[in-house]
Amino acid sequence: MEIRGLAFLPVTWTLWGLWGLYVLVILTVISGHNHKPFISDTGIQPPESVVYTIVFMVLSILGPGVAFLQYKFMLHRSEPAEKSFVIGQRVLFVIGWIIAIGTSVNAIYSVKNNPLAHRIGAGMGFVGTAIHNVCQAGLLYKTSYSSRLMCHIRLAAALGTIVILVLFAVGMGSFYCELCTGRCAEIFYLPVLVSEYVGFCGLTLHQLTSYTDFQSLTLTVSRKGVTISLREKTEDPENPP
Repeated sequence: MEIRGLAFLPVTWTLWGLWGLYVLVILTVISGHNHKPFISDTGIQPPESVVYTIVFMVLSILGPGVAFLQYKFMLHRSEPAEKSFVIGQRVLFVIGWIIAIGTSVNAIYSVKNNPLAHRIGAGMGFVGTAIHNVCQAGLLYKTSYSSRLMCHIRLAAALGTIVILVLFAVGMGSFYCELCTGRCAEIFYLPVLVSEYVGFCGLTLHQLTSYTDFQSLTLTVSRKGVTISLREKTEDPENPP
């Protein structure tokens, strides 16, 4: 069996993450549990807590698959003599698995039952994905099938997401350390809330910028096992080889 074009996997990962977040927020608001919830707040009480676990557990399963495809694509497009480049890809692949572990921990432990484990898992997921996206965007300048403009957009989006997440981390840190309370907390609550959602959406949508690269991969299942190969891009995208 042969599957030509594996872009459906990152697309599925992105759509699942965005749709899952939308459902979680709607359930939390409709149930009256929180009218302006942070993402972690949507996993505190049932029924949305059950959906929260399912959404992020599925993401933790799809994540390594996407990371593996990225790893294979970069290896196929690099020269064997480029040892530093290959090592960098292996490091990013490991980071992809760290992200998956953090996402699963975040899904299992809610901020109410085990806030420390939840925040560590969420931090591994957010920070790891941000680092992975920036490094991958930089390396793809050399190997991507995407246009130069798309490479610029990909890197700019990854860097912009990091800035937003830093603002979110600073805001949340000031809340936890009680550096911003009372009227100060009321003023900055909404900007910090928005920065978290924008950061999450930015990390999730980033995968779509590599659509062309994933579409060039082919998965073959035979008696010898599973093989992921790279098919050469043609000038006519309507007639792939």
